[in-house]
Amino acid sequence: MKKVLSLLSLLVLMPSGSMLLAGGCSSTLIDQAEAARKEAAALRNEWRDTASLIASAKEACEQGQQAKADELASRALNESQQAVAQAQFMEKNWEMMIPEH
Repeated sequence: MKKVLSLLSLLVLMPSGSMLLAGGCSSTLIDQAEAARKEAAALRNEWRDTASLIASAKEACEQGQQAKADELASRALNESQQAVAQAQFMEKNWEMMIPEH
């Protein structure tokens, strides 16, 4: 019994444990979207709405709206991945965008 109480008190005192007990929001998808956004930004090809989608996902997460947070983070992750792919394509194929005279 003492071990169970010790473990339970440890979970409550730890930030991640208290999030589990309080039904907190998982931010794994948000973290992935943010990392992909930073990658796109490093390639100088971040899309316009990505950062605001991530901010909205974080807000929904803080309000306990897991499904909404996941949907917004998924959209941001998708945008970021497409931005990275676009930048990589343009790096390899920029010459075909120059008109011939």
